[in-house]
Amino acid sequence: MCWCPNPDGPQFKRERLITDVRCMDQSEPQPITRAELMKQLAEIATRPLLEATPVAARSEIPAQAQERDLFVWFEDTSSRATEGRRGIAGLPESLLPYARGLRVVERRFAEGHMHLLCAVHLKCRGDTAERISSLYTAALSVGTVAWIGTGAQYQRAWSDLYGMRSLLPRPAAG
Repeated sequence: MCWCPNPDGPQFKRERLITDVRCMDQSEPQPITRAELMKQLAEIATRPLLEATPVAARSEIPAQAQERDLFVWFEDTSSRATEGRRGIAGLPESLLPYARGLRVVERRFAEGHMHLLCAVHLKCRGDTAERISSLYTAALSVGTVAWIGTGAQYQRAWSDLYGMRSLLPRPAAG
């Protein structure tokens, strides 16, 4: 007999892969793409620690309208190129996955490379997990690694490394 959680329940997304493996009805688990895996990992990483947010902490602004800071550092993997593997000093700025609701607040370039980002501070609105997974995927596609953080501790780390700058102006609504 196979135990499968209720597909409408909150645990279903998280346990879908485990359930696919446990169920005897299915001959093999369903394969997922790298992008789906990265999105699932980003959703898990950005899930709140508390299931229920206290009433006082809830804001009246809808979740889609709230902006969230993302602090991204790209690993310098250029030394890998000497070993015959793929490696690069950062992420080419042209590969930054721009989307509606995502804006660049501050860029830091790799020393000696005016088009390779070594760090970027982003503000995003909407599905943060999707933004994080697209950043990871873009970085992996060129042979680097993206280290992405959000929250006060990453804000402090950014300030310690680069100092505080005034935010770039918001684009005009239109």
